[in-house]
Amino acid sequence: MSTNPIRSGPRIVSSNLSTATKLQPQASAQQAAATTKTAAVGHAQLSTFEAKAAPVQAAITQPTPGSWRGGPDTEVGRAVQAIWQRMQNMPGNDISIKGDTPASLLGRAILDGKKVTNEQIIAMSKVTLDQLATDPETRAKVLKKVPNARELDVHKFTVAMLSAATGIDPAKLSEACPDLGLTGAPNTPLLFAASGEGLQRSTALHDFTDYLRGAGVKGVNKAVWGVENRILSAIVSAVGGGRY
Repeated sequence: MSTNPIRSGPRIVSSNLSTATKLQPQASAQQAAATTKTAAVGHAQLSTFEAKAAPVQAAITQPTPGSWRGGPDTEVGRAVQAIWQRMQNMPGNDISIKGDTPASLLGRAILDGKKVTNEQIIAMSKVTLDQLATDPETRAKVLKKVPNARELDVHKFTVAMLSAATGIDPAKLSEACPDLGLTGAPNTPLLFAASGEGLQRSTALHDFTDYLRGAGVKGVNKAVWGVENRILSAIVSAVGGGRY
């Protein structure tokens, strides 16, 4: 009678072993599937990261505007590099007007401008504050018509471009030329702060080119607007023309 329990014991163990043996391939298959799924997810995540990183890498490796003009061992190459480096740390470079920052507009219209010569780039990099400064009487007229002229985004935008190109301190340039960025001319009835971004951007660029013309850098108006004359180039600017 005592042998029955003894016999039944192995049968139970054998049954359990048999079940376990049957389950092992299933568990192995499930584990393998989970491993494969994890690897696939990890690969997908890596691919997504790489896809997102690609445009960033492209932006980082994008060549400096105007770098095609000459290498670092040339005068124009050194001038371009100095202008672009100043532009990166310039106050007001975060301002956007009509889709452009001071850096993007300076890079596209001037440094990469096919009509702008190497000699003009070198010449503008040597312009001094005295060559650009507005006389005290004219400054007073400007501030009487537009008291907050220096606080306008378009003024800061224009100052950033011209300061980067010349190396003049932006605070001193703003103080000496409060009309930068204003549409019109200080000594005429037409002087105002444009409300539309299209006119603001073209005014900023025209002030840049025409101030340099006044400082002795000839041909920049013509290179950008197609005509050198101050009034005619301003008209081209105002109607949305130009080569930029």
